[in-house]
Formats: sequence, structure tokens, C-alpha cells
Amino acid sequence: MASDRMARYVLGVDAGQTAVKAVVHDERLRAVGVGRRSSPVDRSVPRHAERPQDALWSAAAEAIAEAVAASGVDPQQIVAVGIAGHGDGLHLVDAAGAPVGPAITAMDSRAHAEADELSADPERMRVVLERSGQEPTPGAAGNLLRWLLRHDPERVRAADAMLFCKDVIRLRLAGGIATDYSDATASFLDTATASWSPEVLEAYGLPADLMRLLPPLHSSGDIVGHVLPAAAELTGLAVGTPVVAGMHDVQAASIGMGALVPGRLALVAGSFSTNGVTTTRPDVDPRWQSRLSIRPDLRIAMSTSATASPSLDWVLRLLGVRDDAARDRLFAEAAALDPQEQVPLVLPFLFDSPLGAASSAALAGVRGWHTPAHVLRGTLEGIVLMHIWHTRALGERFDWEEPVVLGGGIARAPLYVQLVANALRSPVTVVQNEEAGAFGAAAVAGTSVGLFASVEAAQELVERSVPVVPTAESAGYWAGVIRSFDEATEALGPWWAARAREEAAQAAGDVDGVEAAGSGEGGA
Repeated sequence: MASDRMARYVLGVDAGQTAVKAVVHDERLRAVGVGRRSSPVDRSVPRHAERPQDALWSAAAEAIAEAVAASGVDPQQIVAVGIAGHGDGLHLVDAAGAPVGPAITAMDSRAHAEADELSADPERMRVVLERSGQEPTPGAAGNLLRWLLRHDPERVRAADAMLFCKDVIRLRLAGGIATDYSDATASFLDTATASWSPEVLEAYGLPADLMRLLPPLHSSGDIVGHVLPAAAELTGLAVGTPVVAGMHDVQAASIGMGALVPGRLALVAGSFSTNGVTTTRPDVDPRWQSRLSIRPDLRIAMSTSATASPSLDWVLRLLGVRDDAARDRLFAEAAALDPQEQVPLVLPFLFDSPLGAASSAALAGVRGWHTPAHVLRGTLEGIVLMHIWHTRALGERFDWEEPVVLGGGIARAPLYVQLVANALRSPVTVVQNEEAGAFGAAAVAGTSVGLFASVEAAQELVERSVPVVPTAESAGYWAGVIRSFDEATEALGPWWAARAREEAAQAAGDVDGVEAAGSGEGGA
């Protein structure tokens, strides 16, 4: 009993695009209590994806309370808290930490015109890429701030700080306005100096006085606050428990996959296809993000696109798959197909594409004898092809060791794991930790209070499967699939561009029509 009383635990929180997970871990980073809450995103306005900041905190507080209660641990034995959250987006607060408008998530694309304007200026884009390490999406803070200045400038004037998802949760839990390097990289950080950059702010076309919004910077493991009494009452944590700065969820997941070590490649097939190699090199390229990690001397070169789970979910709905049992049956039928049988080529660009905004999804090579199982395997192959696209880009500058580490929801399917191994021609090992992001957040927090000697040591506790190796007979098949993908995307390029021009002309015509109608009414 005495040893039980002396045991120490650490809490990791992972706040994603639509859900918050909280996990209490023991000293071997084994989960002893888990809590989950949905954090729904409001998409009622076209291109908008946002949620009230209060709702984000409520989801996190309830998930933490559930995890603490489920663990049965004395809250005094939980010695530290780490929080990871989705990157990008925009969370504005005032000087007291109160929200200024809803949280805008990374999936928001209202600032697409602002993103296009920046992309059309090579010199400004060069400054952003070379200084911050990445070309921004419409959901990046810089583009969203430009949109707000055009459409809701009072909201920007009322704000005193710009935060990220995990910062909002930590602010409510422990107080203090701050962020860490891994999230700051996605906005106005100069990665060479690990400091806020007026030049990057200017390159976005933003006024210099917005430097006032940029919060103090910390390494992810810095203790920046302690659990407040009001938060303790909501969460079941003990007042005064140390809370670290936290990190971007990809950094946390990389730790939870045992891959935040230079020369390791981690692939995640989740809401995004995330493909990152840990490095100390500062190489930049439009095809990947060079993000500072939990400390400034460590980076992840990360090439991503929203081409994984969202694409699979769409296809399953299209095929009439409505429950887990039907999904399992269809996966079993797809796995039973001859591995070398030709299936439809699927370009999974339903919501995003690394080939540009004009690219759309496609289904090619369909035959009358193809069944839903063929379409499903083709979709899985299409998602695997995005790992190929992203890792080919990374492979031009970086080397990595084998086996490749794979995680994410789709990685629970053995068929998918084998397809990844076959396509990459590399052994693939699958992370067995249920919540890699929460694991990583807990590992950093535990290291900060001496529970682990280092984050590297904590990663040795990650459980991974026996590597799955590529089959010899699949080499020729996958060479053909990859060649077909390259040929199809090249052939469709001009068609995509023409469609984009037509849509732009139609949109301009609609605007002209509205303005003309408005002028007519005014004259009357």
C-alpha cells in the first residue's frame, strides 16, 4: 500500500479538430484513466469552421474530470499536466484571457482569397517560407487575421493576444497567456532565431502594431502555470499541479510514436495525412513545413494534406456503410481480394490536395465487375499514395531509418498497414498506444518534473508492433499504381486549371451581377 501511495502519475491532454482526449498515465506511461469529449465544429457558414472557446474549455474540463475519476488516482499523485492541440487557426483573447469571438479551427477556409493573394506574390511568399519554414494555408493565423481586418476589424482591435488551441485550454486550467515554439512556427516566428518576426508579419500584409498580439514564447516543457482553484473544482485535479506550455499535436503524436528522434519518419493516417521526419536541419520547401519542435534545436519536416480519414469516411457514406459492423465486413471483403488485382484509381482530393486548390477528387479505371470492396481498396490505396507523394518530397532532402512508424485511426486496419509497407517498400511498425498525442503531452510534462530522465527516455516506453514487411510480389503492382497516379495527375492538371478559371469567372460574374443590381436599385 505504501508504494501505491508514493506512485506518481502524469496527465496528457490532446485537443484535436473535433474531440478532446485526456489520459492519466503511470510512471511507465501506461494509461490508467481515459476521458473523451466531442468538441463539435460549427460549419453552418460556408468555408467557416469554428467553435466557442468556452465550448472548447468545457470539453477539455469534462474529459480531464472523466480521466481523473476513471483512474481512481489521488489527484495529489498527478504531478504534472501537458496539453497538445491542433495547430493553425486563430484564438483571440483580451488581456484578462476572455475570448474575443469564437475559436477558428485549422479547417476553416474563409481566408482563401487572402491566401491566394499572398501566394501570388513570390517575394512575400519567399519571406514567409524562408523565415517561418512553411507556406501558409487559408487556415493559418496570418491569413485569418487579414480576413478579420477586412470583415470584422473591431474583433482584432478588441484582442490583446493571439493563441492556439492548446493555449486556450491551458489558460483556463492554469492561467497565463503564452504559447510554445511548435505552434508559433505556423504564424510569425523566425525559426532561425526562435523569436517573433516583424518581417514575417509584414510579408503577410499585416500592420506592425499587431506584434502586440504575439504572446511570450516557451519550450514545450517549460512550466508556465499551476492548476487554478476554479479549474481544480471542474476537473478533479489538485490545486497547484504544474502545467507545462504544451505543444502542437503533431509533435506530441511523434513522441507518442517514439519518433521524435532525428532520422525517424512517422506517418499518421488520421484527419490529415501527416508525414514527418525529425531533424535538426533547417531545410525549407513549399511541399513541407519545417516546424520547430518541443525546443528550438529540434524540428519536424512535415508534409501534410487532409486526404486521409475525411476521404475514407466520405466514400464509406457513399457506399451506404452506416455502422461499425458493415464497415468491418467491407474491410474484410477488400482484404480478401487478390492483392495484385487491379482496383479503381482514387485521387482522394475531396477536401484538400498538395497539388493545389484547383485539384479535385477523381475515380478512374472503374469496371462493371468492380464491387464496393474494390472501391474501398482503391480508396485505401489512394490514401497510401498520399504518403508516397509526401515522403517523395521529404526524401529529396532527408534520410530516415527503418522501420517507418505508422499511426492514426486507419492504421488499425491490417490491410492498410500492409498496403503502406508494400507501397513504401519498407518495413512498417504500428504504434500500439491508443492515444499517441496524449502520451506525448504526458511524456513532456513528466520530464519537466523529473518523472523521466528525458523525452528521449520516455519514448523508449512506446509500444510498437512487430514490423510488417512488404511482399516481394507487390513490387511490380505498386510501381504500376504509382505510375498511374503520376500520369493521372499530370493529365488532369490542365483540366483542373480550366475548371478553376471557369469557377473564378462565374464567381466574378455573380459579384458583378449583384453590384449591378444594387446600382439599379440605388438609381430608382
